[in-house]
Amino acid sequence: MARRPAGRNVDQAKYGIAEWYGRLFRNMGASERQAYLNPAPIPECPFLAAAPELAPRGSTRCSKKGGVCSIRNFTQTEDQDVRFGKITSTCPNRFLEDKEVIRYIGRLMLGTDDPVVVKEIPFLRRVTAGPVEGENVPVSDEAAGEQPDTEDVGKIDLVFVHPEKDPKEWCAVEIQAVYFSGASMSRDYEAIRSYTGNGTPMPGGGRRPDFRSSGPKRLMPQLQIKVPSLRRWGKKMVVIIDRPFLDAMAPMDTVDHVSNCDIVWVVVDYDERREQGSAKLTVDQVLFTTLEDSVVGLTAGVPTTLPEFEEKLTQKVRSRTIR
Repeated sequence: MARRPAGRNVDQAKYGIAEWYGRLFRNMGASERQAYLNPAPIPECPFLAAAPELAPRGSTRCSKKGGVCSIRNFTQTEDQDVRFGKITSTCPNRFLEDKEVIRYIGRLMLGTDDPVVVKEIPFLRRVTAGPVEGENVPVSDEAAGEQPDTEDVGKIDLVFVHPEKDPKEWCAVEIQAVYFSGASMSRDYEAIRSYTGNGTPMPGGGRRPDFRSSGPKRLMPQLQIKVPSLRRWGKKMVVIIDRPFLDAMAPMDTVDHVSNCDIVWVVVDYDERREQGSAKLTVDQVLFTTLEDSVVGLTAGVPTTLPEFEEKLTQKVRSRTIR
């Protein structure tokens, strides 16, 4: 996955807030920024409001602590201007804007603009020792005295179903936003409070998108668990990511038609020119891949040579013995 560019001055280039409670941070005035530090009540999420059937506990108010929808790179130039990098989604609800992606996937996979969207369908059943020694049998969570929603990898995020055809006309959908590593967003809030300039405050702490935690560590195991069964059932997995996530992956071999793939990658981007104060979600690219080629793309690593490995090992050993 992506690495921090070599030689960059981290004091002048930092990832900070791109969108805050649905608004473009770069276009906010000082009073609006101050109001969003401790909003009361919590604002409605404009993206979740477009798909209220997916709202947790029926509330379309922002459910993400601090209200940050996405982050981007801020680069401060020598003349104190700030340049902004591409928007990287950190909240999965960001992908729900105007149901654009939902409609697109409905048309592509099911031939409908208005698929029925069902969330968190149980997929795996736990197994426990059966009555015969050495035999494993599946049991329900209720029988084990636990609630069904305690499974970590036992559910498919979303299932899209054709509203008029046989309910067996469906596809699975996973949404993958990006985690970040580094300073918490509270550092940025402190910087906003103390900022007295006329422009956009720089982020208060150093952080970066953690594509490795988001991809190989989180998304890849989900695909490896779920796609083989979906493939046997004759069903497809659709994965929604944004452009920076795809750019952090290794190139993947693709197939020429959806019928030959296991995974459909729907890649979105954000157009900041179309509407003042907000970024418009657009479908940027669609890729059809097999599971195996997707794993290659997510792993995105080239093995080091033996001499390089042993040199690093020697340095580590020496540093420990010096102490």
